[in-house]
Amino acid sequence: IRYFAFPTTVAPFDNIECRKAVIYAADPKSLQTARGGPTSGDLGANMLPPGVPGSDKGYDPFGLTKGKPQEAKAKEALKACGKEGGFETTIAVRNNKAPEVKTAESLQASLAKVGIKATIDQYDGKLNSSVIGSPENVKKKGYGIIVMGWGADYNSGSGFLQPLVDGSFILPNGNNNYTMINDTEINGLFKTAAAKSPEEAAPFYTQINKKVMEKALYLPINFDKALVYHNPRLTNVYFNESFGKIDLATVGIKQ
Repeated sequence: IRYFAFPTTVAPFDNIECRKAVIYAADPKSLQTARGGPTSGDLGANMLPPGVPGSDKGYDPFGLTKGKPQEAKAKEALKACGKEGGFETTIAVRNNKAPEVKTAESLQASLAKVGIKATIDQYDGKLNSSVIGSPENVKKKGYGIIVMGWGADYNSGSGFLQPLVDGSFILPNGNNNYTMINDTEINGLFKTAAAKSPEEAAPFYTQINKKVMEKALYLPINFDKALVYHNPRLTNVYFNESFGKIDLATVGIKQ
């Protein structure tokens, strides 16, 4: 998945309505185009992509798959968060990821239409662990919006979502929970799911995904897609869902 995260330690993103304003102001089709168009992936609807047990591609609480900015709703949200005239913020993006920079520029243009002035800070992409991965630095720099992508470490809701939204995973450096969410109910659901079989655990990850989206902590850009070609001479080809690619440990070659 490709997404924007809203650190709740950076004002005014400590206010859910201000976060909603950004989500509604965004132009999903423009963001998809910035990533390379429809072939780069389907429009993002939530934070648990297809293929991960517990995902529900049809769950789209902010109407993002309609592909259009919702400026009226964005302005209502701005009014609700006490920022009717808009506000200023900074978008942090890796300078070595051209599609990410383009998505930042797309969001910047959309936000300007509802009075939100976003400055883009292109930082050294090799240093993301100490730049956006440091909650202290994020707060100091005033990064209200962070551009990032994520894939499962293993094909489970815990392998995908837990590093992003479990409060016990927050780190002083190399952090991936950029929103700094530390919700006791969500943390508890991860613990409950861990004691279940993969099939039994899946509905708990569905719940976690919904609770995260209800808090408007992320703006999904797209569910990433890539063409994975393999030569017909290969044997024992196994597509590993966790890696999103062919598992090279199992392949052989026809004599």
